[in-house]
Amino acid sequence: MRLLLNLGLLILLTTSQALFAASVWQVSKDNQSFYLVGTVHLLSESDFPLPAAFDTAFKASNHLIFETDLAELTSAKGMNLLMSQNTYKPGQNLQQVLSKEVYQQLQSKAAERQWPLTSIEQFKPAFAAIMLATLELQRLGAASTGVDMHYLQLAQQQQKKFSGLETLDEHLGVMTALNALDADSLISATLKDLAQTETMLAQMKAAWRNGDTAALESLFLGEMKAFPEMYNIMLVDRNHAWMKTLEQLNEPGVMVLVGALHMVGEDGLLTLLADRGYSIKQVIN
Repeated sequence: MRLLLNLGLLILLTTSQALFAASVWQVSKDNQSFYLVGTVHLLSESDFPLPAAFDTAFKASNHLIFETDLAELTSAKGMNLLMSQNTYKPGQNLQQVLSKEVYQQLQSKAAERQWPLTSIEQFKPAFAAIMLATLELQRLGAASTGVDMHYLQLAQQQQKKFSGLETLDEHLGVMTALNALDADSLISATLKDLAQTETMLAQMKAAWRNGDTAALESLFLGEMKAFPEMYNIMLVDRNHAWMKTLEQLNEPGVMVLVGALHMVGEDGLLTLLADRGYSIKQVIN
């Protein structure tokens, strides 16, 4: 299921020297203005440098706002919380919540890829699905630093302010909600899509780098909407919650960085902002 790859594991992209639009928008209304940037959470080394529009937004900004405070999320405390909330207690494992058929599919794929099944099955369903996607991306060479961490590191080096649209607990709560969905559906759909990952990445690279929201919507949202609970948990509910913060931004020099799929569709941030009277201008490299 392609939507699971969107949990920070969306797409592998290659560099381009052409002059194109990018997944960067300047948003303004009255005296309020900020940059809105669509990100990919994992990239390959060959994806750098990013399109120039990203650095344009960064250089013009003193405050970076991520989905959550990445420094807190990646701290020892944050990682311990992430792992403890998504790992089964001793005596429990993923096999116990999967049907025999789906577990056999998981066994077969793990054997084919030489992945450590005993490690995967200690995780709850949605987190296990993300681990499967991550392992596949690593196999394809696409599991290095993404846009978010790249700019967090630069912000720290340059002593720029950074924060999150969600608290750590709210961010981790998304995964808790996803773990409560049907385990068979999560794992079987993820296993099915692993075979398409390489092709999907090739399709997605131009769409993200060029800020082609129509292509992103066409490739992903239709399938996501077929799973309305997941669509709401991952995108709709969060986008509407984030709007409260975005509408209250009243400082100059702000760069908001969130996953690229949060931009697109009728529930995407670009539409929600436009509906509220914001002017939106895509930044050109």
